[in-house]
Amino acid sequence: MKRARTIGVMAAVTSAGALAIALGTAGAAGNAGDLATGSAVNQFATPAGPGFARLSVAAHSSPSGLNPRGEVRAKGTTGLPMGDFAVQGPVTCLRVDGNKAAIKYRFRQATGSAAPFKGGGVEVFVEDNGQPRRGQPVDANASHPPEMAATFDATASKCDDPNSATYDTVTSGDYTVVDPTASH
Repeated sequence: MKRARTIGVMAAVTSAGALAIALGTAGAAGNAGDLATGSAVNQFATPAGPGFARLSVAAHSSPSGLNPRGEVRAKGTTGLPMGDFAVQGPVTCLRVDGNKAAIKYRFRQATGSAAPFKGGGVEVFVEDNGQPRRGQPVDANASHPPEMAATFDATASKCDDPNSATYDTVTSGDYTVVDPTASH
């Protein structure tokens, strides 16, 4: 159940709406920095039954990953009784490599089963494989388990290599990842 543990406690999100549009516009205008935006839903199995999460990201930084900015939201259920959760907070780290991004964010808000993690955070990963094809999503995401504040604080500004994650294809949605240093 690695997938349930990985995605379960957090990977759901509501729309990052205006912020994602603003960040996308800034990136499209030639603001040569790293960018990860979008929203997607992922379903996963748990011992208690099905879970799901909506992950919405709006993150950007300089091309070298310095000065990360943005917001991430997640909402869903772990599949366990009283497993519903919602989290939201600012980006503390963004690392982009080609079409993949690692994003850490602090839980400024955390409710439901995520409430004990308020002030802590999590690292999520998104993979941009282009536009959906024939109505089917092609992007993917992943997540590490959430961390309490003391643990999260120790590495909040250091993202893992986005190529190290085990990604699962999303069931709906679309991500955009821009790496201005990648060769096209």
